Amino acid sequence: MKKLKIDLQLVVKGIRAINNQLDKAIKAVEGSAAQGFSKKKKVSGKSAKKGSTAGKKTADSATAFDTVIQIISRSKQGIDTSKIKEKTGFDDKKIANIIYKAKNRNLIRSISKGIYVKA
Repeated sequence: MKKLKIDLQLVVKGIRAINNQLDKAIKAVEGSAAQGFSKKKKVSGKSAKKGSTAGKKTADSATAFDTVIQIISRSKQGIDTSKIKEKTGFDDKKIANIIYKAKNRNLIRSISKGIYVKA
């Protein structure tokens, strides 16, 4: 009976050790998963080199959407996408998407094909 009690105590001790190792492994996996999600939110090195403001929301820097809207708002006679591209450095698709969203929100309007002014 005494031998059985000692054996059971050893088994319990082993189970506790395994449980502690599992807890550590779970925390490590959760930590790496959280880091993996935060890495996806960061601006990639390629776009950061181009001077893109995508993904950066601080008090000092405006979003890409805000930048394009400000440029269009400052233009009294209207501005076309090529001028916006020169001033911002954004690619054509990004500018087109921003203009599409701004037109749907009635922030800008088109005075002729490809020329935009503040609404």
